[in-house]
Amino acid sequence: MPRAIVVSFAGGNPYSPRAQRTARVAQALEDDFGYRVERVPSAAPGTDGLDEPLKHTPHRHLARRALQALLLDEFELAARGRLRGWKPSARGALLIGWPFSPIYLAAVRLVAAGVPYAVDVGDPWVVTANPGDWGRVWGRFRGRARAAETFLWENAAAGVVTTATQASRLRSQFPDLNLLCRPNGYEAAETGVGGTGIRRAPSDDLRFIHFGSVYEVRLPIGPWLSRLRQAAGCRTLVFANYGYIPQPELLQSADPFVVVESHDPVDWPRACEIAQDFDAAVVIGNQDPGQLPSKAVQYLTLPIPRIALTSGPGSDLAAFAAERPGFIAVDIDSAKDIALTLAHLRRAWSSELTPPPGDSWDAVAREIAEFAIDAWAAGRTPIRDRERT
Repeated sequence: MPRAIVVSFAGGNPYSPRAQRTARVAQALEDDFGYRVERVPSAAPGTDGLDEPLKHTPHRHLARRALQALLLDEFELAARGRLRGWKPSARGALLIGWPFSPIYLAAVRLVAAGVPYAVDVGDPWVVTANPGDWGRVWGRFRGRARAAETFLWENAAAGVVTTATQASRLRSQFPDLNLLCRPNGYEAAETGVGGTGIRRAPSDDLRFIHFGSVYEVRLPIGPWLSRLRQAAGCRTLVFANYGYIPQPELLQSADPFVVVESHDPVDWPRACEIAQDFDAAVVIGNQDPGQLPSKAVQYLTLPIPRIALTSGPGSDLAAFAAERPGFIAVDIDSAKDIALTLAHLRRAWSSELTPPPGDSWDAVAREIAEFAIDAWAAGRTPIRDRERT
C-alpha cells in the first residue's frame, strides 16, 4: 500500500474550513486511491494541531514578545517542537495551510528527504499578499517570511488555491508551477431546499443570517444594511451572526432599526434548521477581492436565498456567486444593487436552490487528492539542482 503524508496544523475544530478540508482530502486519499495516510500532527484526540500555540506562562509570554519580530507567525515555535525528529518517508505529501509556518518547516524536511509535495492554501501569505494586507503585519522581518514562502513554492511539485485571482498572482511569481483552483466543498444537509423569499409584510422585520466570523479582513456592511432596510420599507432589519465578532464595528451603522444579534457557532445541520426562519443568508466578502470566504460554498445547502456582499463585480466572490444557484452578488456601494437585492428576495425559490453535485466535499476532495497524486508522480526538481542547469 503506497504511503502519503498530509501536513496540516489547522486543528480539529469542526467549524474550521481548513480542518474540514484536511480531513476530507486525507479520507479521499485512503478510501478512493488506496493510500495509507500519515497525518502530521496526528489526528488522534489531543494531538490535533496548534489550537493553542503554546501553553501560557509568564515566562513564555515575555519570551514570545521578545521573539515576535523574528517569527514567521505565532505558531512557529510550537510547530518546531512538533516536527522535531520527524523523518518523512512517503510517495508524496500534501501541505495544507493555514497556518503557514508549519508547512514551510515541513517543506524543508521533505526536500531534505527527497519527498515531493504539493501545497494547498486558501489565503495569501506574503509573496502574493496586497500591500497592507492583514497577513503581513505579524513581526517586522517580512523578508524572512518572504524567503520562507518562496522556498515553499519553488520546491513544490504543484499548488492548490481557492480563487482565480490567487492562482494568477502565484503564476506571476512562479510561472512553472502547476496549479489547481478549487474552493472548499459542501456537506450535504438533510434540510430540504426551498423557500418563498420575503415571508413578511413590508412593514414587518427583514431577517438576515450569517455564519462565520466577522473580523478585520471582512467588508464593513453596516451602512449597506441600513440602506437596504430603508429601501425595503420594513420596520426593522435583523442581522443574526452565528460565529465570533471580534470587529463589531464592521456591522454597525447609525440606524437604530438595524439590529445585530450575536450567537455562538453551530454545526451545519443545525445551521440549516435555524436558517429556515430567515429571509436570506449573507456571505460577507473580504476586503481583498481575490479571496473567497470559506463558508460561501457551504451556503449552497441552505434552504433560503443567498446574498454575496462584495466590493465590486471583479471580486472572486462575485464570480463564484454568478455561477451558483440561489445566489446574487451585491456591490455594497451600489444603489442599483439595492433594488436587485429586493427583487432577489421576493422571488419564489424552490428546486432552483439545489446545490450542484460538483461542489460537494466528495467531489472536491477527490479532485484535490488526484491532482496531488499526479503531481507526486511528475515530481519536482529541487531548486538547488535547477540552479545548476
